[in-house]
Amino acid sequence: MFTTAMIAALSAADSGLAQCQYSVTQWAPWACEWEGNHAYTGTGLNDLGAWCGYRLMCWPEEGEWWLPIYCPPGGMPQVLPMPPGASALGAKANAVNNDGVVVGFMYAGASSQYQQGVIWWPDGSAELIDPAPGSNNSRANDINDAGVIVGSSAGMPYVLDQGVMTSISVAPFTSGTAWRLAKSGSIAGFAGNENTTGRAFRWTAGTLTFLDPVPGYTATIGYGVNSPGAVVGASRIVISGQIYTYPTLWIDDAPIALPLLPGYSTGYAYCINDAGIIGGWIFGAGSQFPAKSVIWIDGEVQALADLLLPPSPSMGPPVAINVVGQILSGGGPRIASPTFISPADLNGDCSIDGDDLGVLLASWGSPDFDPRSDFNGDGVVDGFDLGTLLGEWTPIK
Repeated sequence: MFTTAMIAALSAADSGLAQCQYSVTQWAPWACEWEGNHAYTGTGLNDLGAWCGYRLMCWPEEGEWWLPIYCPPGGMPQVLPMPPGASALGAKANAVNNDGVVVGFMYAGASSQYQQGVIWWPDGSAELIDPAPGSNNSRANDINDAGVIVGSSAGMPYVLDQGVMTSISVAPFTSGTAWRLAKSGSIAGFAGNENTTGRAFRWTAGTLTFLDPVPGYTATIGYGVNSPGAVVGASRIVISGQIYTYPTLWIDDAPIALPLLPGYSTGYAYCINDAGIIGGWIFGAGSQFPAKSVIWIDGEVQALADLLLPPSPSMGPPVAINVVGQILSGGGPRIASPTFISPADLNGDCSIDGDDLGVLLASWGSPDFDPRSDFNGDGVVDGFDLGTLLGEWTPIK
């Protein structure tokens, strides 16, 4: 058994920049009888590889606008039931948890002016989320494995836990939304005007913390959060009517400017998993610097296109990244999955290092162990599993 000092020393080893390669899975568009192909848009991804989103209806047989979509792991996209009371604009799915519960919203009202939250249960039923008093909106943006849902209602962020909606005060701002939710219950969102002095926020266990921009910017917006409480998003400023954004990471609520590729000057970070892998989208000036999907690992930036196995299709902006490192891009949609990864890479960051050792030791000898740590499947995490991990110790790939 390792001592605390030995574990600390191994954890401090330089894991370097992960050099994983990714294989890409894409889904063919839906073929309409009269209108040709309608592509799917992916919005949410769970740890099992299931995704959700929406597609345009086929006219005239389905209608004119949006159908909510769920795709099971390794399966084909399925249309979710249209909630009762939806307007002609239809509905969209935004997130799915590991139990296959999907959340999103339907358009409602005579002019489709409202967005009412919807829960699609695995049994095929759809449940509406009641808005906050005085409101007709209750859009749901995310759900975690505990069944907690976050979104916005009455212009304010909300948490829906066991059927009880709690509004989050964002004073001194008068509006905001809860955008993403970690497994731990931490929430990322934003309040106020994101182009002037608005702020990203992190909400954890009832405590709201506003997140300041990196130097030179005036506002922030929060898009993603992980269980340790790291938030990603962008610092923003408007100059002569032009919006400039810079991808930003907040650790311990302090802003960190994420590095960009040479020739690039703006962008945003959109998603982060519990291993700290970040997905985003960056922009440069001129045609020689086209917009690129990127990932940040250990503080280093890589163009996602450079890590794709040929002849993989290109990846659009990352919208979600799960615990095993799969990355969902919305258009298409497409999922990039890490390849050639050992089972000993327990946190999916492409390195076998102290972080993986920590995951294994947390299950050491426990009857309630993480099954990923039981490499030989004998029902206990013990010396055999530890030896397997140490035998594949490759912190730099």
